[in-house]
Amino acid sequence: RLTEKQKSGSYQGRIIATEKLRKQRLKEVKSLRKEGLKEVGKLNKRDLFIGGVGIYWSEGETYPGSDRVSFINSDPKMILFMLRWFRETCKVPNDKFSLQVKINKIHERRIGNVENYWSRLTNIPLIQFNKTVLIKSQNKKIYPNFNAYYGTLRIVVRQGTQLRRKINGWIEGLVRSI
Repeated sequence: RLTEKQKSGSYQGRIIATEKLRKQRLKEVKSLRKEGLKEVGKLNKRDLFIGGVGIYWSEGETYPGSDRVSFINSDPKMILFMLRWFRETCKVPNDKFSLQVKINKIHERRIGNVENYWSRLTNIPLIQFNKTVLIKSQNKKIYPNFNAYYGTLRIVVRQGTQLRRKINGWIEGLVRSI
């Protein structure tokens, strides 16, 4: 009986300590998030320009043998940022965008929903979407957010050769500033 009471007491103590640590962590997360938001503030044109060049350099098509302007990502916020960058910095009109979804074959029945999701998010009509690519790899894990997954979206700027060459120069400008 004494052993059970000790276990019970120590267990309760661990629960209390864990909850205290959790509350401290949540407070820190909230504080640091607020601090980060304040530090970024409102983006000016230069901030948007440099941010977009950096993101394109990281996630855009930069293969030297291609002059295509293409950006792929699954994060809706990243997609919206880059569309803003293309529209405002690169002056790409909406009708020059061509979009394509890539998603695992297990989502085949959801293609319509997925395409509609990206169309609504980007404010680009479905007529500007290319056929969705179904990836035929076997998932080893079943994810609980099956219906909240929308694959990746490729943004292509049609007739973007001159823009791509300019982007290459912007990237080179960043490299030279190192």
